[in-house]
Amino acid sequence: MRPRAGIGYTLLELLVVVAILSIAALVALPVSQRVTEAGADLAADDVAHALRFARDEARRSGEQRLFTCDAGANTITVGTVDSDKDTSAPSKDKDRASLHVATLDAAPAGSAMTLVSCSFTFADNSSAMTVVFDTTGSPVRGIGKGPAREEALRAVSIVLGAGHVRRTINLAVTGRITRS
Repeated sequence: MRPRAGIGYTLLELLVVVAILSIAALVALPVSQRVTEAGADLAADDVAHALRFARDEARRSGEQRLFTCDAGANTITVGTVDSDKDTSAPSKDKDRASLHVATLDAAPAGSAMTLVSCSFTFADNSSAMTVVFDTTGSPVRGIGKGPAREEALRAVSIVLGAGHVRRTINLAVTGRITRS
């Protein structure tokens, strides 16, 4: 009986496998980056839709609607506002408090999406992580005492990110919502 040669792979076979894996990695890498950009677009669309929902629901119902960002929980919420003569506050009524909640790192955007920053700046240069749409759909502070809650929106910065990909949602003083 003839002794068998060592069982294994030749150097040429190993090089062919490494070349095939390298080509597969080159093809897969751009595809995964597009998925990240698509996830950023989906999350930005979700935030823009939530802002539009708050604005349109305020117009439709004739009641103020609150839009809130929570960077810690990576969520945005559209809710109701309890108002009286002197002050306004988010509604404590659990059935009405949250009309819409979106978690940005959940499907369909994927787990890489984060709420990088969210800041609403008002005419008096104060800022908050909430904005209220009044009954005409105009963005105002809406929370607080007396005339302070009627302060008009001056600037908005809602930035979403996933790795190197960033999306910004803009809300104009007129209530127009765009994203870039």
